[in-house]
Amino acid sequence: MDPASLVAYRVLFGLLMMVAVARFFAYGWIHEHYLAPKVLFPYAGLEWIRPWPGVGMYLHFALMGLGALGITLGVAYRASALTFLLTFTYAHLIDKTYYLNHYYFISLVGVLMVLLPSGVVGAMRTVPAWWLWLFRAQVGLVYFFGGVAKLKSDWLLHAQPMKIWLRASTDLPVLGHLFEQPWAPHAFSVAGAVFDLCVVPALLWRRTRWLAYAAVVGFHVITRLLFPIGMFPWLMMAGALLFFPPDWPRRLASRLRLGRMALSSSSEAAPPLPARRAWVGPTLGLTFIAVQLLLPLRHLLYPGDVLWTEEGFRFSWNVMLMEKDGMAEFRVSEPSTGKRWVVSPSQHLSPYQVKMMATQPDMLLTFAHYLARDFAERGYPGVEVRVDAFASLNGRPRQRLVDPTVNLATVGPWDDLHGWVLPFRQVNPP
Repeated sequence: MDPASLVAYRVLFGLLMMVAVARFFAYGWIHEHYLAPKVLFPYAGLEWIRPWPGVGMYLHFALMGLGALGITLGVAYRASALTFLLTFTYAHLIDKTYYLNHYYFISLVGVLMVLLPSGVVGAMRTVPAWWLWLFRAQVGLVYFFGGVAKLKSDWLLHAQPMKIWLRASTDLPVLGHLFEQPWAPHAFSVAGAVFDLCVVPALLWRRTRWLAYAAVVGFHVITRLLFPIGMFPWLMMAGALLFFPPDWPRRLASRLRLGRMALSSSSEAAPPLPARRAWVGPTLGLTFIAVQLLLPLRHLLYPGDVLWTEEGFRFSWNVMLMEKDGMAEFRVSEPSTGKRWVVSPSQHLSPYQVKMMATQPDMLLTFAHYLARDFAERGYPGVEVRVDAFASLNGRPRQRLVDPTVNLATVGPWDDLHGWVLPFRQVNPP
């Protein structure tokens, strides 16, 4: 097939990643996320991933930006794509506080970018069609699982958390008055689920493709107005272009009379792989997608509500699905002397870390372990750490999240959390 659409996506992806890196410099996020915090929340098993000292993280992001530039221009392409993938993924595995679905998406696309066939980087030759379908599947999975996750009573029957979000956005020009209508949250909730589940089939069908892409643009523009979700809307609008015919950039250039100035053309086909190796690429591609089909379903292996325990929540395309808030107070005691301390997390964490930790059991556990180490360094080894944590899910009254009698200092990061996370009491949201 003509690789023009993959070339266009490569360029758009590289440009968007350059903007993303620039945002980290411009908004001071490198210092705020990696250098200022004295406590980090690493992923279990990845505690060795730490911020570089001194100016190291600034150099890290500068190298990331150079990788994105190389992807855009196709210069030193393999090295550039690999550099971007490694630096980006490393940075966003340092602290789960800042996990976002589109960070995960960027890393997955980064893997594919590293392996792109040379026809998408160098001369404009034909490339195997399964490459385009692999990228389409990657984009489609985000929408599909985002829609499946919304098939819950909170979203469809009670319009939560949409009620909370629209209520907080009534000051928006034009749309604000609409958000005040009692039917609006229900309409937006149903429309969101229908959009996620139907947009990929609509993009695949020629007769509905343009209407579907208009819906993509409208949907993501509205979500960008409502929520601070960074680059995600632009990434998905760029990804949806992959569903158009493979030669759409060439035809667009022709209509704009750019001709060869935009895309040089060659009918030379990529040399076929030997028959005995032709199956390797498609097989690896199918395996890549199969893993992503299974990973979002892993929460079914765990008891309890995934929105409450968040066990299996990350890396599962649970996009814009819940609104949680909470509070947590830690109690430290030394059994040998009977001494007791009450610790407020705000004494050690940034406001955003406090907010995110208060509703996520694995982060509460990480902070409990930090307190145990901190007290040991101050001459109080063997302290016990307990937490009194309350959380609200989708507007419900707060309920206790963690058993306050369990000493979390003795609970390992791989231990079953259902021994200390309390069950969710099902109460209809407002």
